[in-house]
Amino acid sequence: MSPTRAPYPARGAASYWEPVWQRGSRYRAIDRAETEALGRHLGAGRSRPALDIGCGEGALTAHLAELGYRAVGVDCSPTAVASARVRHPAADIRVFDFDADDAALLPHPAFAVITCRLVYRWAADKSGFLSRVRALLAPGGVFWVVTSVHDPSRGAPRPWVCDAADVELLTTGWSKVHVHELDPSFHCYRLRP
Repeated sequence: MSPTRAPYPARGAASYWEPVWQRGSRYRAIDRAETEALGRHLGAGRSRPALDIGCGEGALTAHLAELGYRAVGVDCSPTAVASARVRHPAADIRVFDFDADDAALLPHPAFAVITCRLVYRWAADKSGFLSRVRALLAPGGVFWVVTSVHDPSRGAPRPWVCDAADVELLTTGWSKVHVHELDPSFHCYRLRP
């Protein structure tokens, strides 16, 4: 951890992420392989509700809307949300801290699809995070997680990758788990209750 960067908080992630977005940090863009995997594994939205946790600049939220979902993107960073609203003015993007805010403030009580892209690794309380996702996932719904994972052939783990314990926690307790490798260290997980 850099001495100038605040430690990642157990709750209230905005204290960590807002300065990161204000500095102009940007993250791995969604590429064609990822959008094709998303469309293949989630299918047409048919106006069902979808929640994109940690939406950043809103690319995944906008893509879910293109697939026909009533997509809502949430991010704890007002700077990220402002950027998302400029980039995707038709998208429903809101300031909301998934770890700290009341889920009753979300526009739907349940979602057919919940996504988190490059977010799960940073959840301070991963068990709590997964419990909140499960509580909001509609019966038969899909939790779609995109994350970097440790590939031992690439040396020591980087701070932004999930280790084996993170992946085990993520994939335990679901009736169906499908892993789609975009590359050896970048995976998509389709999880069903």
